[in-house]
Amino acid sequence: MKTTLISRIGLTLLSMLFILSGCQKDRQTSDNTFTKWITDYPNMIGVVGGDVGTGTYAGEVLNLVTVGDITNVEALYHFNGRFHSFTAHVFVTENDAPGVGTATITGNVTEGWLKGGTVTGEYKVWVKCPIPTPGNSVGTQCYEGVLHVHVP
Repeated sequence: MKTTLISRIGLTLLSMLFILSGCQKDRQTSDNTFTKWITDYPNMIGVVGGDVGTGTYAGEVLNLVTVGDITNVEALYHFNGRFHSFTAHVFVTENDAPGVGTATITGNVTEGWLKGGTVTGEYKVWVKCPIPTPGNSVGTQCYEGVLHVHVP
């Protein structure tokens, strides 16, 4: 009876280690959070977190076109975290229809950590940001989201 129980426990632990090691090997995405706001257009600042670690965000709008409720933005996002830093060249489609205020992000990492990786992500537009936004040129509005970097 003891031998069977010990064997089962050992087999369960071995299975858990196998599953966990498989999860680590299969992890091909880095998840990085951000909250950003506009200072002096086209410049943005903010904070980052997630896999890069806590740190600062800086960005520049390179191109912006609005048609109706849809705004298309080309920008550079600079994530400067405690553990990692990178720059991503992104393309954003923001839906500003009443009650929506969301965006999707695609692009590539051009410098730093995971250079060559592709990025996807999303953010929500907050009329009143849940955190302080010093230097915000548009009052209290901010953008809070996540940028997923897919390992090259």
